[in-house]
Amino acid sequence: MGEVKGFLKYDRQDLKKSLVEERLKHWNEFTESLSEQDLRDQGARCMDCGVPFCHWGCPIGNIIPDWNDLVYEGRWKEALEVLSSTNNFPEVTGRICPAPCENSCVLGINDPAVTIKNIEAAIAEKGFQEGWINPRPPKKRTGKTVAIVGSGPAGLACADLLNKRGHQVTVYE
Repeated sequence: MGEVKGFLKYDRQDLKKSLVEERLKHWNEFTESLSEQDLRDQGARCMDCGVPFCHWGCPIGNIIPDWNDLVYEGRWKEALEVLSSTNNFPEVTGRICPAPCENSCVLGINDPAVTIKNIEAAIAEKGFQEGWINPRPPKKRTGKTVAIVGSGPAGLACADLLNKRGHQVTVYE
């Protein structure tokens, strides 16, 4: 745990959103990312709880305190590795997930919760910007084919894991 009293030192910073009138003119992002230093400060707000309820509140079991601390320390690539160990699509979940992890954050009892969702999206974006996220086809194919019915998050995650294991996967809707 890096900044022991970071939750006392830094206030929560939410992403700024562009006006609706502006959003209607394009299909681009409508939130303005925080600076790298602001994101590190937000990571410092994580309290290293004895029982990390954020981890248990996350439907996919992200190891949230670990990557918050790595972001605070500026170790973005390692944060991406930890995040990717439990989450196949952090660039998606960091945007569309309703963030039950933040509702489970112990800091949220007395103060605004850690900006977990924003940090998650920032880790994924940094991974793309730095070229750390690349296609990784399996070294060997098994020759087995698998059909996945449904292209929701669970179906796509299943397809991703099966592909990593060398199976030929087709997703049907």
